[in-house]
Amino acid sequence: MLLKTLSLAAALLFAGLSQAHEGHSHDHSHVQKELMVTEAQIRTFLPAAKSTAAYFTIHNPTDKLVSLKKATIRGIGRVEIHEHVHKNGMMRMQQVDLVEIPANQQVVFQPGGFHLMAFEPENTLKVGEKRKLTLYFDNGDRLYSFVEVVSLKDTFEKPKHSHHNHH
Repeated sequence: MLLKTLSLAAALLFAGLSQAHEGHSHDHSHVQKELMVTEAQIRTFLPAAKSTAAYFTIHNPTDKLVSLKKATIRGIGRVEIHEHVHKNGMMRMQQVDLVEIPANQQVVFQPGGFHLMAFEPENTLKVGEKRKLTLYFDNGDRLYSFVEVVSLKDTFEKPKHSHHNHH
């Protein structure tokens, strides 16, 4: 009788496990949609310069608007978000509190537009090194990436894109 009860219990257990497994999908094609930074770079400080600029692209593949409110770069004392604006026929730079990144869009931080201004470096920025970039959003989220240190000349060259074959 005990053996019959154990056999029945084992059969029920295995039946339950196989049904639970059937409900689990092995399709890993679902890609989680998250904010992403690409082409991040910061210029070296020119001799006697008190500031430099950083550029990148923020991609927002989500269905919600997000707003960038602050940025930090490791080894830089102060980082501000700036934009260039045309006023009275003049182009001038001004600090901004928020940059909106609309749902399913991207915002490019580039010369003549939005960019980060970096002040008070703790040590010399060396071409080729990478520094941690942290972006802070008004909803409390943070995005971590790296900025590559480039020379002023490299900033204006087109980024090198690698081409991959997708099958």
